[in-house]
Amino acid sequence: MSSSPEVRSKATRQSFSAEERARILSEYANAATPVERAAVLRREGVYTSHIANWRKAGAHGEAPGKRRGRRPDPDAAELLRLRTENERLQSRLEKAEQTIDVLGKVHALLQKAAGESASDEQSSRKP
Repeated sequence: MSSSPEVRSKATRQSFSAEERARILSEYANAATPVERAAVLRREGVYTSHIANWRKAGAHGEAPGKRRGRRPDPDAAELLRLRTENERLQSRLEKAEQTIDVLGKVHALLQKAAGESASDEQSSRKP
């Protein structure tokens, strides 16, 4: 038990840069006895599982600082591009439909005006 009455802050996960990992691996490999290797582990605050994982990652040719987790979906970028293009085209389609509707109304209005003017001309010629 801790004799300090203070509450400790939440622990954070320790991370090591590629240079730190390489340095710790070389120190661990250069240690002559198991006692010296254990001293390196205690001093650096790592476990043998860290050493094993770092060695395995190096043997597989992975980058030492590579992040773990899900790999990005290669189709996600294409899907996003297609969605934005679809939205843009939907907007253009709505504008085109409104323009066609207005042009239809203008055409009908012009025909009506032309019909009235034609009937006016015929009525003015008959006297």
